[in-house]
Amino acid sequence: MGRLKTVERSGKRALLRVIGLFLRARPIDAAEFRAMVFQRILVIRQHNQMGDMMLAIPALRAIRESYPDASIGVVSSTLNRGVLVNSPYVDRVFTYDKRRPWTTVTMTSDIRAQRYDLAIVLHTVSFSFTSLLLAVLSRARIRVGSTSRSIGHALTGSYLNLTLPLPDDAALSRLNEAEHNLFPLRAVGITTNDIAPLLVPGDASERWADAAAAEHWRGETLRLAVHPGAGKVANIWPPQRFAAVIDDLAAARPVSLVIVEGPRDAQSVADFQRACGVAGAVVRGRPITDVAALLKRADLVVCNDTGVMHVAAAAGARVLAVFGPTDPFRWAPRCKNLRVVRAPGGNLRALTPEAVSRSAREWLGTSSAGSA
Repeated sequence: MGRLKTVERSGKRALLRVIGLFLRARPIDAAEFRAMVFQRILVIRQHNQMGDMMLAIPALRAIRESYPDASIGVVSSTLNRGVLVNSPYVDRVFTYDKRRPWTTVTMTSDIRAQRYDLAIVLHTVSFSFTSLLLAVLSRARIRVGSTSRSIGHALTGSYLNLTLPLPDDAALSRLNEAEHNLFPLRAVGITTNDIAPLLVPGDASERWADAAAAEHWRGETLRLAVHPGAGKVANIWPPQRFAAVIDDLAAARPVSLVIVEGPRDAQSVADFQRACGVAGAVVRGRPITDVAALLKRADLVVCNDTGVMHVAAAAGARVLAVFGPTDPFRWAPRCKNLRVVRAPGGNLRALTPEAVSRSAREWLGTSSAGSA
């Protein structure tokens, strides 16, 4: 963490401690919470990482299963709004736009108008000062959220009626991140047996994807999609190696190709196109629901460990994902339509196109095709 970021977080912590002196959240225990009835629930998860939001979907499922008749709202970042708007676990999405802080006033007013009786601050990897404040501003009757033990437990004690536990480091090493999101909720009986992700594109995106699929994928060809970029540079397998995989699959049978380009992927896509012998249609600037609907129509999606991987898997696409320094046991979504190729020792430079091609052919049921 840079020095400026450290100073910023220290300042926020000090401010919250001062505000906390004037708050008097009535403490309750887990037994009292379980006995309560909630009809209107607000979940606050305004972090900006799409993969992290997708891994929190099972927690939303658990809330819906535990309170099937409740109206459930979610505070989301602008980036993640699209993955929630059609969710069966969410009735309303409130958009927190960090780049336009003045819109928070309107958003807070809209939240208060719903008269939520429970606010859940859902955070795991990093503690969110903003989420804690939004819980208070919501005026929900009961506020619960994960412990702030890493920066001092007393901080949440003033803001929350009930502070929920998080796993210690030893327990966390044995958990997928979807389970990590569920861990604090299970302490109060909010749980589910299904930790698979889910993304529902919606009718408009399905119609767009039908037309785009007919335009981009030809006849009886193998319909491939590739996302050679990633938001995190450390997660990018060289685009030229993605190109070698596509060329290998194309050597066995005719293919048609869609290339997904996100906001930070221009260079990776350009490098891929220069190296690949198969011309592909580039999809860029589309809503994430459109991308999801299109990818689930592919025979195979090949991609890095990135938000697009989570979206494609959650939409039901057949996905082959390349993982490098990130541990897939912890961070890959748990679903049957995803397979992972892990780079040796987490070093993406050590992962060969041949290894990924072999996995792709096996996933497609054509292990005898192409080169080995």
